[in-house]
Amino acid sequence: MKKILSFVVVCFVSFYTSVALANFTADKDYVVLDKPVKTVTGDKVEVRELFWYYCPHCYNVEPLVEGWLKKLPESATFIRQPAVFSDRWVNGAIYYYVLEQLGEVDRLHGALFDAIHLYKTPFIDNEDFINWLVNNGVDKVKASNAFKSFSVRIKVNKSKLNTVKYKTSGVPTFVVNGKYWVDTKHAGGEKRLFKVLDYLIQKESQ
Repeated sequence: MKKILSFVVVCFVSFYTSVALANFTADKDYVVLDKPVKTVTGDKVEVRELFWYYCPHCYNVEPLVEGWLKKLPESATFIRQPAVFSDRWVNGAIYYYVLEQLGEVDRLHGALFDAIHLYKTPFIDNEDFINWLVNNGVDKVKASNAFKSFSVRIKVNKSKLNTVKYKTSGVPTFVVNGKYWVDTKHAGGEKRLFKVLDYLIQKESQ
C-alpha cells in the first residue's frame, strides 16, 4: 500500500510540475535568441545577469537576486555582466571589473548600488570612485592600479561585444545558457521573473 501511495505522490508531483512549467511561453514570457551565444560554464547551465549600476530597476531587483541565488540549483552557475549599450554605460562596467580585479565584488557590489541610488554619491571621475573604495577599506595604490589594468580594459570591451550579441534592449536582463533571455517586462514583474528563470534552468538541465 505504501508503494502505491508513493507512486501516486510522485505522479502527482510530476504532473503538477509539468503543468506549472507549461505556463511559460516563448516570445511571451521569455525571448529565444535566433543565434545562441557561446557559454563559459562548461556542463553547468549559465545564467548571466546584464545590469548597470545606474539603473534603478537593477537596484530594486538586486535584493531579490541575492535571495534567489541562495536556492540556485547545482546544475547552474550565475555570472554578472555589466551591460554597455553606449559610452555612457562604460563607467558602470569599469566599476564592476575594478571590484572584480580587487576581489571585492561580494563585499562591495551591493554597497556600490546603495552609494549611487540610496546615498546619491557623485562619481564624477575615476578619482571619486577610488576615494569611495579607500573609504570602504581598499588600499589606494591597489585601487589605482586596478583602474589602469589591461585586464579591466579587455573585460569592458568584451562586455560591449556581448551586450550586442544578446540582442536585449535594456536591463536588468537575464540570459540562460546563451539561448534565452528574460526581463521583468516579459516575465510580468520582478517576482515572476525568477519563476521563469527557474523554468528555463530546469529546461536546460534536462
